[in-house]
Amino acid sequence: MPDKSYFSAIVDRIEDDLVVLEMQFGHEVIIPDIYCPRGIKDGSVLKISIDNDPQAAMKRKKEIQDLLKK
Repeated sequence: MPDKSYFSAIVDRIEDDLVVLEMQFGHEVIIPDIYCPRGIKDGSVLKISIDNDPQAAMKRKKEIQDLLKK
């Protein structure tokens, strides 16, 4: 199984500093525009990838455990 997942989202609209993305099956996701590439506009198609980062998860878990010990 590949370790990356790619999918597309369509920019439905931009409201102030928020971007409303239309996902598959009619879901909408709203994200701050700082996470989007410059120059997008209504109708732009974005290619999105999500990666699992087990090392970061382990680091975060350790930090939380350390805080709980205090």
